[in-house]
Amino acid sequence: MTRRFITLLLFLVASVLTIAPGAFASDITEGISQANDLYEKGDYESAIEGYAAIVEQGVVNADLFYNLGNAYYKVGALGRAVLYYERARRLAPRDADIAHNLSLARSLLRDGQFVSEPGKLRRAVLWIHDHLSASESFMLATLLYVLLSITIILFVFQRTRVVSRFYGRMSVVSPGRLFGFQKRADLALAVGVLLILTSTVVTSAWTKQNAETVRRVAVIVDEEVSVFSGPGDDATLQFKVHEGTLVDVEDARTGWLKIELPGELTGWIRSASAERI
Repeated sequence: MTRRFITLLLFLVASVLTIAPGAFASDITEGISQANDLYEKGDYESAIEGYAAIVEQGVVNADLFYNLGNAYYKVGALGRAVLYYERARRLAPRDADIAHNLSLARSLLRDGQFVSEPGKLRRAVLWIHDHLSASESFMLATLLYVLLSITIILFVFQRTRVVSRFYGRMSVVSPGRLFGFQKRADLALAVGVLLILTSTVVTSAWTKQNAETVRRVAVIVDEEVSVFSGPGDDATLQFKVHEGTLVDVEDARTGWLKIELPGELTGWIRSASAERI
């Protein structure tokens, strides 16, 4: 009897694991379609409920976050619009529509002094960091690491016949040859360049991964939020921030978050007033 029960139980579990993903995906697709229809009809509040219900099921998708951000923008909830635009941008950093709508929402924020657009120099230096997602950065870092390892091996065994033959075929794509470098100097330059690139991309990937897991950056979602000197209503009111402002979360207590803003402004807010990206 016990053996039959266990066998039946295992069969049911296997059936659920086999059927559930497809049924779940079907429900998600249908839910998004219904929310999209509501959005197109101008029923933004209902569209928000539809999108949010899907997000609460653990679905992580750039288009879903983007649509939810648009719906919040339509009802004037700039804080949550910025929140979901930021979440969408992390997943699709090169999406022009996400970047445009995020910039548009930011231009309407009351705390414009806390919104800083990167300059041309920063955009040029951090192009890879700003245009790759965390997973893409890790993939690129892995590729660069492999290339770096191969180049180091070529440099160490540069005098061997195999390396000389390989170098003779591949050196046409080496920038060192443009400057008249010989094999040793050329390989040394390649090692140096790849080392810098690998270190840069690894740092970028780690920073992105840390930001997504630790979730240190948050967005003010309430229209106006009081910032206190300590985690309690009896603390001194220092200043106020408004919806859509990005803050760094420095500490957390029950019901409270310690935030930091540009200009070394710090203070405590109620945790319900902000949501981490």
